[in-house]
Amino acid sequence: MASPRTVLITGASSGIGRAIALEYASRGAVVALAARRREELESLAREIEGGGGRAVAYPVDVAEPAAIREVVRRADADLGSLDMVIANAGVGQMRHASTLTWEEIAPVIDVNVRGAVATLIAAVPIMIAQQRGHLVGVSSLAGRRGLPHSGAYAASKAALSVFLETLRLDLSGAGIRVTDVQPGFVSTPMLAGAKHPMPFQWTPEKASRVIADRLARAPAMIAFPWPLAALTAISRILPAWLYDRIITRSA
Repeated sequence: MASPRTVLITGASSGIGRAIALEYASRGAVVALAARRREELESLAREIEGGGGRAVAYPVDVAEPAAIREVVRRADADLGSLDMVIANAGVGQMRHASTLTWEEIAPVIDVNVRGAVATLIAAVPIMIAQQRGHLVGVSSLAGRRGLPHSGAYAASKAALSVFLETLRLDLSGAGIRVTDVQPGFVSTPMLAGAKHPMPFQWTPEKASRVIADRLARAPAMIAFPWPLAALTAISRILPAWLYDRIITRSA
């Protein structure tokens, strides 16, 4: 599959999103940068252009579906096409179920599910019209099974993974590729200060290189790092009683 000429990335102001934007810009793509923080977004655009690339910043809150739909439309018009759209924006929290409130859960669902789905769906008619394109969602290995203190986050990523799989099935005949990116622990601001174990942790730069390399083949799924991906794959076939015993003891 040819390298994308135009890429829209949400959550581009920091973490994996920022690293992916720099990676694709270094590979010659024009990148559309979408995120809430205008200053960080515009700083990234200047950095990319200072290095000889091209970037356009679109300050937006993906938790507002109408706003992100408009950004996708504008980016397509400004760039002349959208070869790839990466729904990367995400938020997380660690909270025991006994202390959870809807007020804490709602922002996670709004960004990780509603925002991601709104981003991807807005790109579908554009890609159908141009008869090509690549839809990418950044979910998580955490979405493969429930984890202690991670109810909202894990559930939101599981929802995104299933939605991406449905998109892949529905759009397979339209020239549109769909990939679910499932990272393990990546050293991003979201994990800053986390006290739980984070084995096999990668830098955003390493993650972005692996993601861009593997997206060139447009697989259904990209999961990394492989030891953690293998462990979580095995966990999915364990009976509930055994899984519960292993996880609660390790936690």
